[in-house]
Parts: sequence; C-alpha cells; structure tokens
Amino acid sequence: MFRCRECEVILQEGRNWHASYAARNYRHCMDCARAYSRRRYGRIKPTVKRRVPTAPDMAAARMGRTRREWTTANRAVLARERRDRTADREA
Repeated sequence: MFRCRECEVILQEGRNWHASYAARNYRHCMDCARAYSRRRYGRIKPTVKRRVPTAPDMAAARMGRTRREWTTANRAVLARERRDRTADREA
C-alpha cells in the first residue's frame, strides 16, 4: 500500500492512481499530479514575444535584429561564401 507524497492519501489503483505509474516510482495521486501540471505548465505561454535586448546588450539593440534574423536575411551571401571556400580547397 502506497501513500501520496504530497497529501498522504492512500493510493488506490483505478481510483486515484494507475498501476502503470508503479514502474516509474510515481507516488502521487492524480489530483496532486494535475495540480503540479497546472502550476508547472500553466506558466508557459503558447505565444512567446521576441526577446528585447537589455542595457548591457546595447550593440544588439542598435542593430535591432538578432543573429538569427541577420543570418536568414543574408542566406544567399553566406551560401556563396561557403561555395567559394570549398572551391578554393579543391583547387
């Protein structure tokens, strides 16, 4: 017989606990597991805003673009440079 680690209620298979949890050493009742999930995953927002640079990162603020944005904008230039480097190595 097991008890929930949080609320100390007796775990009963099929009522507030599943037998499949036993293999994972999972000793929480389903109510405590749901409460944990709400606390843990409720804070994660589906649409995350773009990170705004802070004061020490003013160089990036002046540019106004992240490294990823710069790379995607200059993808053709970077590919040309990469082809030139491989051609130099082969020659």
